[in-house]
Order: sequence, then structure tokens, then C-alpha cells
Amino acid sequence: MRRGHFDLLGPICPGCHARGVSSPLGLNIVEDEREGDILAGILGCSDCGAEYPIVDGLPIIVPDVRRYVQDNLFYIMARTDLTPAVESLLGDASGPGSGMDSIRQHVSSYVWDHWADHDPQETGPAAGGAAPGGVARAVACGLEMMTRDLPDGPVLDIGCGAGRSTVEIAARTGRHVLGIDISTPLARVSRRAAVNGNVDYARRRIGLVYDRRCFSLDIGHDLVDIWICDALALPFASGTFALAAGMNVLDCLADPALGLAEMGRILETGGQALLSVPFDWTGHVTPVERWIGGHSQRGPHAGSAEAILDLMLSEEALSAGALRRQGPTREVPWHVRIHERSCMHYLARLIVAQHTANKMADAGVRYAG
Repeated sequence: MRRGHFDLLGPICPGCHARGVSSPLGLNIVEDEREGDILAGILGCSDCGAEYPIVDGLPIIVPDVRRYVQDNLFYIMARTDLTPAVESLLGDASGPGSGMDSIRQHVSSYVWDHWADHDPQETGPAAGGAAPGGVARAVACGLEMMTRDLPDGPVLDIGCGAGRSTVEIAARTGRHVLGIDISTPLARVSRRAAVNGNVDYARRRIGLVYDRRCFSLDIGHDLVDIWICDALALPFASGTFALAAGMNVLDCLADPALGLAEMGRILETGGQALLSVPFDWTGHVTPVERWIGGHSQRGPHAGSAEAILDLMLSEEALSAGALRRQGPTREVPWHVRIHERSCMHYLARLIVAQHTANKMADAGVRYAG
């Protein structure tokens, strides 16, 4: 965790914030710090006494730290220094469907899209002609769609994955950017790439066969940092950021409407939000009743995700915070490489919205799909 980002952003205790109290976090313990980068320590809230660990440079600032650690202990404690041969044997031994297999597949797909265009060993497109760097192209297109000037202030990249969007936004805006993700393995990869400038991951070839890929990135890193945070309980005071990005993250949230509201809350008035959404809902992550479209085709919007999200970001909306869509949307391709013979092709909707003053009304608006 970079001291500069900590001082600039002034994170607050998410537990206290849930009770309506804005309590700043302090650095209680610093055990390992190198050139202003805190690698190990503890953040604390003086009001409620909650403590938040900093592990491998990643502060874990979530509402229920104990539950998060219990659920993610395997990933938090996982070694990152295994040799390729030993990792391969352990992968074979743990087998398909194991925690190790699941996270290796997940990381392989994300890192390939985010960074494989910088990999000197990457010789050609994936199955179906997909090219890496899709998230970078989506960010570039989204920033070009912004027709209004941003106010001064930092940027929040929500669901930063392997960190490419965080770096791209910093390079294109010249602003301090914080990337956040709830996944410990992805946050580790993201920090290594975005902050330290190197990529080291197991790229899936087929089945349980992976090839270790290691390469350096010729990019600047001073403006970026990576934290572990919950998109539904952002640990920041209202109006902290000038821009918030959520690239293919809305349909990965348990409550997308709350995610939009949180994004609007942490933006200052006049700030903007950049969203890309493939509307690829999964029931074990997002309950069907909270999907934005994709069900209840008998309703007034015939299950159209596009129409319902437009309504949520319209002047008539009451429940999506202060975000209002600006200008037309665009459709951008997004690829998820599974292995060398498989790649999923998506079309994501790219949206720019702006933080405006909320309109209060007496009646609610329902967003049934």
C-alpha cells in the first residue's frame, strides 16, 4: 500500500460507514515498508476498534474482515514462489474442480486478456481469432466517449482484475488511480503488474497443463496502487473521486443496483463513471431478482437488460444514486480465453454516466427484468 495513495484517499472504516459514521482509518502498525510502499502492517479504526491487515502490500478493507479471511484463507496463505514443475505436480494431484484448479483457470483468463499483448512468447491470436488487450481497448474507447471535462481528483477502478485498466487509466489521464478487487489472487497479480512492473502467471494450455509466463512491463507505475475492497461497501468518503470505472464488473456483484449507488456516492458532483457490461449473470453470484434484465420477459421491458439499465441511469431513476447516462452507448468486444482451443466471445455495452444532484420523489421505481 503506497503511503501517497493512503494519504490522498483517506480511507474510512467500512464497518462504521455501514452504521452511518465516517471514521478515518489510521496506520496502527507498519512492519515492512520500502520506499513509501507498506508491504505488511495493520490499519485500524479508533472509533470501533476494527483492524484491517496489509498483506503483501495489499490492504484488506472490507466490512467483515473475519469472514473474508475465513473464506479466503487458502488464497491469502497460498505460496507464490512455487517452481513450474512443482506447481504442475500439485495441480495434477489436486485435480480438476479443486480450489487450485479453479483459481488457476480464473487467473489465466484474466491475465491473458490484460497483459498477453506485452508477452514476447505470445505468438498469435487465441481460438476464434481473439486478441488480448480487450479491456485496454474498452478503456480507451470509453475515455474517448467522455464529452465533459472531469473535475480535479483521483480515479477509482472497481473490479480491476489483473490491473490493466488501472494502468491504462493512469497513463491516459495522468491522475492517481486506485484499483480495487475482492479477489486475493487477482489483486496479487494486479499489484505485481501495475505497481512492480512484472507479470508472472500460469497460462493454461489445456486441461491441467499450464505454461509459466514471466515478463517485464515497460510502463510507469507511480500513479497506481491496488487494494482489496468490496464494491458494495467502498471504504471512502462521499465525493472522493472524479472518475470511477467498472469494466465488466456490474454483473459480478451480488447487488448491482447497490454497486451503482456506491459508485455514485464516492463521485464528486460532476464526476463521471465508465461502465462496460456484458450482462452475463450467474445465479450463484447475483440472485435472479437482482439481475438487471435477463429474466421476467413478460414484464414491461421484456427482460431487456439494456432498457432497464438505461432506466436506472435516467433522470426518472430514484434508486441508482446520482448517476445519469451521458450520450450514446457503444458495443465493444470482450474475450475470455479458456485454453488454447477455447475462447468465449462477449459483446459488452460501454456506458458513460455523470454524477448529478439526486432528485427526490415520493414514488419508487421498480426495475424488474
